[in-house]
Amino acid sequence: MAAAGKGFKGLSERWKNWRKTGRLHDLSLFAVFVVIAGVFWTVMALNDTVSADLDVRIDITGVPDTVTFINDPPSVIHVTVRDRGASLARRKFMQTPVLHFSFAEYASDGYLRVSQSALTSHVRALFGSNASFNITSADSISLMYTSAPAKTVPVKINADVTTALGKVLNGKPRASVREIKIYSSRDILDTIFYVNTAKIVRRGLTDPVTLQVKLCPIKGVKMVPSTIDVTIPVEPLENRRTAVDISVVNVPKGESLVLFPAKAEVSYLVPMSMRDDSRAPFRVIADYASLNSAADTHIRLRLASPLPAGVADAQLEQDSVEFTIIRQNKTP
Repeated sequence: MAAAGKGFKGLSERWKNWRKTGRLHDLSLFAVFVVIAGVFWTVMALNDTVSADLDVRIDITGVPDTVTFINDPPSVIHVTVRDRGASLARRKFMQTPVLHFSFAEYASDGYLRVSQSALTSHVRALFGSNASFNITSADSISLMYTSAPAKTVPVKINADVTTALGKVLNGKPRASVREIKIYSSRDILDTIFYVNTAKIVRRGLTDPVTLQVKLCPIKGVKMVPSTIDVTIPVEPLENRRTAVDISVVNVPKGESLVLFPAKAEVSYLVPMSMRDDSRAPFRVIADYASLNSAADTHIRLRLASPLPAGVADAQLEQDSVEFTIIRQNKTP
């Protein structure tokens, strides 16, 4: 503590001695001149003519509640302005320049049009006659609108997808929304009954995937929403077996066919999440008409179509079974 006190006392004495030399006065005077020079430079810069790139906000006023724009109005236009620095600084940092356009003045027959000359006139009025400018984005505004109510139409998914080995598509791709709203003139709406997604192409999928997909645009039509989520359900396959009663067909009247065994085993692949009791049963057919001669001892088997939903690679474990024909005795 004593050493710290001596150190502080030494610094205090050196500070007093430095002040007595007049160096502090010189430093203070230098700082004052620097501040004055900075102020003069700023004033001169603000009075000079400079260029700046500005974003001018577009505001369309008086739009009726029943009106929907097919193509969205631009939020801003980009303008390069040459003017006094003070004026541009105020525009850029203190107040956002805005152009106001009246819907009633510029809208007619389904279109709102602001010509190049009208847009230039509004920009000139905004920045004043002393400024020169150049509109670097669109030099006019053209918007299609409609007062017709929205039409609801279904979404069709355009997909071309395959899975990796041992995987399967467990159902069709699913959209996050089944229907969307479309806006246009009544004549166009009457010709549209559905909308398509952009084509989805995926190969060798191993897991479920959800994609954000755009809807195919239609000229003169606004879609809400214009993008949807599409889920492609992918599941691993599981090998299963089941014993199925054999159905005999085309047996002549007065005869019956007894099979040994009466059941056939079917092996198949199915999505892991699918329960056996959620499927339609298999049908195994033994066709009497397939017998070629009286010497045959086996009859061929086949799986009937269509196969149960969700089943893949179904196979019979045996392609034939033994049989006996029983003929009924005719009564005299």
